[in-house]
Amino acid sequence: MQKSKKKLFFKIFAVILAVIIVFAGSFGGYVLYRFNCDKSNAQNSYEQVYNAPQINLQTDEDGIFIILKINDTHMLNGTCENDVKTLEGIKSVLENIHCDFLVADGDIVEGFNLSPSYDKYQALDLLATLIEEYDIMWTFAPGNNDFEIDGSNEDIIAFLMQYEHFVYGNEEGIDGSMQFFTDIYNGDKLVHSIAVIDSGAREPKAIGSYQPIAENQAQWLCDEANERKVKTSVFFHMQSNAFQKAYDNGTAYEGFDMYNTYPYDEIKDGYVFDDIIDGNNYISLISCGHQHSNNMCSFYNGRYYQLSSVSGYNASRNDFIIPSCTLITINTNDQNTQTMYSFEQIEY
Repeated sequence: MQKSKKKLFFKIFAVILAVIIVFAGSFGGYVLYRFNCDKSNAQNSYEQVYNAPQINLQTDEDGIFIILKINDTHMLNGTCENDVKTLEGIKSVLENIHCDFLVADGDIVEGFNLSPSYDKYQALDLLATLIEEYDIMWTFAPGNNDFEIDGSNEDIIAFLMQYEHFVYGNEEGIDGSMQFFTDIYNGDKLVHSIAVIDSGAREPKAIGSYQPIAENQAQWLCDEANERKVKTSVFFHMQSNAFQKAYDNGTAYEGFDMYNTYPYDEIKDGYVFDDIIDGNNYISLISCGHQHSNNMCSFYNGRYYQLSSVSGYNASRNDFIIPSCTLITINTNDQNTQTMYSFEQIEY
């Protein structure tokens, strides 16, 4: 009798173990698939990014140039309730303001998740189609979540190349999937420049530590800015460590809410970028997102450090944060870095 009970126990244990192994294998296989598949069906090759023509933009006759920045929308598919609210909010802003350039500043889509309704490229298409309705030149600065599943940042960029007003580029031999300058002219005079940089992500993907902007990226930025010899506004997704110093010691921009919910200097080795650009008199603005419930705009060490809270209803955030986008107005006739910019957050 005792032997029969033992046999029964081992049979039950073997069945349970087999179920666990099958489930773990299936789940693990699915996770690996989600990390590595590409569903973009992009018609363009990412390699085209290296030969992209330089795009030049124009101020108005008074030398004013306006940039609209959205970041951390974390869209799931573009059609769920939160995504619809986000797109409606962005549309309401585009209906009521004028801007000359739009920066989708990272984490536009949700990162690693197992939702069966996740459709990254549908979400990207709905956002891109909305922006295209307004004939605005626009770009995408890769975030740490955008590439985690269903395709890389290169896949996203190749997908977005199909849209007429999308601006892109990269420099061979340096880290990251998106690096370019677009120059701003007043008539035939170069008066300002915009730089976009890929600020990296976690390593290993989705679960590791945040990686800082690479030395070769920072040096490339300085070299290009020095060559142009005009003030340069820089956009990337994840902040560098100088944002904490700017928050603590800088001059806060009046009327811009300041929140220090999370440490601004959370990225290990984030100081490397700061050290390389330190003393560069042309880099006049660094604008980021990433931290969801942090928010700041401070003038520090000769430039503005500006970080925007979330632009999307699907993004995790503290209750006091209302999704918004950031309007940055540049008076290119003003050579005083502290007074040439004005900043406004528009809630929706």
